[in-house]
Amino acid sequence: MGSSLCVAVRKKEKQKQKKTVVFLPEIPEEMLIDILIRLPAKSLMRFKCVSKLWLSLITSRYFTNRFFKPSSPSCLFAYLVDRENQSKYLLLQSSSSSRHDHSDTSVSVIDQHSTIPIMGGYLVNAARGLLCYRTGRRVKVCNPSTRQIVELPIMRSKTNVWNWFGHDPFHDEYKVLSLFWEVTKEQTVVRSEHQVLVLGVGASWRNTKSHHTPHSPFHPYSRGMTIDGVLYYSARTDANRCVLMSFDLSSEEFNLIELPFENWSRTIHMNYQGKVATCQYMRLASDGFVDVCVLEDADKSQWSNKKTFVLPISQMNFVHGDRLVVGASRDSGKVLMRKANLLRNQHARFFLYDLERNEIARRIEIRPSLLGSFNKTNQFLKVCYTFQTK
Repeated sequence: MGSSLCVAVRKKEKQKQKKTVVFLPEIPEEMLIDILIRLPAKSLMRFKCVSKLWLSLITSRYFTNRFFKPSSPSCLFAYLVDRENQSKYLLLQSSSSSRHDHSDTSVSVIDQHSTIPIMGGYLVNAARGLLCYRTGRRVKVCNPSTRQIVELPIMRSKTNVWNWFGHDPFHDEYKVLSLFWEVTKEQTVVRSEHQVLVLGVGASWRNTKSHHTPHSPFHPYSRGMTIDGVLYYSARTDANRCVLMSFDLSSEEFNLIELPFENWSRTIHMNYQGKVATCQYMRLASDGFVDVCVLEDADKSQWSNKKTFVLPISQMNFVHGDRLVVGASRDSGKVLMRKANLLRNQHARFFLYDLERNEIARRIEIRPSLLGSFNKTNQFLKVCYTFQTK
């Protein structure tokens, strides 16, 4: 009797213990965000499954802006495309850690980015950590940190199309600008039209708000770059004339800016000390010269006097020989240089060149084994690159 009573008491105590619920103190949302933004993107993807709160936080615009803030360390995304099969590509990302070679220059190694889903198509641009792609008439925006993909409404125009992607800091909005144009058999542009789409619920293509839409028909000539909420890109009015167009992502007003160089075939636009600059590199391979003009007044198409940068003799061995491809980076005053053709069995290198210091600031390497595994038949690859933070 006594033993059975003891057993019954113990059972009741165990039942009480099972029913006991311990409530942990709730972590303030801002503190939780401060913790999460310090984590790598791969960890964030796993933590989306913790709770609905964590999912909503990690996928929110506020969190994305904090995660990709400018003070975060930059990394390079390389987009390798098969020249004969444009739908075949490989997305690479530089490692967060770097080493130093014999010249004491920082060297980053890029490898395949395994967290971004395969989307195919053409890389339009990147803005504040988001990647924009186009496949035919479809445009997609991907957040590499959360693996979110947003597919935009299909573009209905049957003419040629070109896209740009940027961020409006005034309204904290992401916009896609599209240019549709028609050409004759002689490649003369006879008509062009701009449309814009603002990312968000119920997004749709519409005409721009501009009161001064460019009257001349345009043919796009370059990728865009954004400085302080203004998108800049090159466009041709005819076979012999190229201009710099600016598009204010907030007011959606256009401006046509005449270029300072008559020979514009080998020019790129870059961020130079917070201003848009035109860099002409036609004498780079022969003399090691790079000419730069900075835009001082967009309304008057007024540029600064030409400034010439001369590569040191020690770097001339790289620019000689094969044709160079030069591109602008998002780092002020720095340009990316690489050989035009990347061979499957060779060690491929990019150089991030600092014009102001007149030195190579960073080397980026692609392992030959990676190129070989990507392309078994065609040895030549084309590279589109862009800097993205985090």
